[in-house]
Amino acid sequence: MLWGLKRMDKTVDDCWTEDDYNDVLGFVERNLWLNVRENSATHKPKQVICNLMQLSYQELKLLQRIYFLLSNTINKCIFKSIPRLFRHLTPSTSLVATDSYGSIRGHIDWNLTLKRRMISGFSNPTIFMTHAPIKTYDIPEMQALKFLITQVNRLCMEVLEFSPGELQIQSYDANDKKWKNDINKMYNLTSTFLKNSYMRTVSIPNKVTDQILQRVRCSRCNEFKSVYDGLRLYRNLFIREDQEALKTCIEQGVLKPLNRDTLYEIYILLLTIMSLEKNGWKQDYIRLIGYGKGAIAQYKYVNVSVKIYYQTLPSSFIINSVYKDLMEKYSINASLRRPDMVLEFDFYNHDFKLIEIKRTQDKRYIVDSVYKVLGYLKDFEDCFKSGRLPYAILVIWDDVGGEENVNDIMVIRGRHTFKQYIESDALR
Repeated sequence: MLWGLKRMDKTVDDCWTEDDYNDVLGFVERNLWLNVRENSATHKPKQVICNLMQLSYQELKLLQRIYFLLSNTINKCIFKSIPRLFRHLTPSTSLVATDSYGSIRGHIDWNLTLKRRMISGFSNPTIFMTHAPIKTYDIPEMQALKFLITQVNRLCMEVLEFSPGELQIQSYDANDKKWKNDINKMYNLTSTFLKNSYMRTVSIPNKVTDQILQRVRCSRCNEFKSVYDGLRLYRNLFIREDQEALKTCIEQGVLKPLNRDTLYEIYILLLTIMSLEKNGWKQDYIRLIGYGKGAIAQYKYVNVSVKIYYQTLPSSFIINSVYKDLMEKYSINASLRRPDMVLEFDFYNHDFKLIEIKRTQDKRYIVDSVYKVLGYLKDFEDCFKSGRLPYAILVIWDDVGGEENVNDIMVIRGRHTFKQYIESDALR
């Protein structure tokens, strides 16, 4: 699924190989849904995803539509199965009681004939009620087919009419317009289907019931198997919002195209949580990531507890911000700058670890990032006076060498040595 909230073109100095990217993506896919399940009692999966990925419901809804339209299930159904189905359509024949005047067509129903003549006063002996065979395409299978075509056509139109500039959603495929071309072809083809003379006589049900789905599944025509699969995907994704269907949509439609820097931040967040648990820390609570202020999780080891903040600040940081006080002194309205993560330990006195995450091996970028972290430490310096060193960790992709000193106020670590640090006894 070639989608993302930001352009995902791989830069020349990207430190990730395709294997690196797939490893990170796989780790996030496996562990992200743990947060969804943890919060499933109080929040819908869509809400969890929107807050973690910083998506609006409108953005996620758009990605759902595009995932559905570009899925193999719908593509096979629209471009292969339905055209073949139209070439071999056979109507259903049913006997319908009709009035015959003079000419008789079909089997005469004498009971109905006498009743009909009696109503007319027996004045017209040419009246006959017959059961004539009538061919019709308005059967449950065709109704379900028209329902699916109509929904696909509607979703295509909504996606094509949507202005990408509003949400800055772009394809990161080599050909930026490829996805639009595919959906435009699907829209034109489904519009043609709906103009078919057979389809015009078919009614559209308000919803596809289990009984209709069963008729589609048991149809003698093999092409209806694709229609059945398409209807199930539509129901699971848009009606029931089935967790497995939504999970696949999120993985394919949100995580894969997610900006790689953001993906790495989520990777380090989940790596921190998994490493704490591996080292024996017990979970006190975990809540919706990105939902409001405060820690997203708290863990405890014997008498020590740690709170994890992601893209938000502890209250003591807000109170003691030098930057905030300076801006207020000059009546400048400015929001607080915040690191990617903060660990708050309840260990005798409050102890903090500030974590900044940068997906880089570029030494020039590392230099700038170190300066940024030192700025954070100066901004919140009152919060670190009684803390244990180091106060801050800059997490990059791989270690750059060098030796750490126990008196360093900040250290630079790659993802592997950062994981070892979280799993060590240094945090207890």
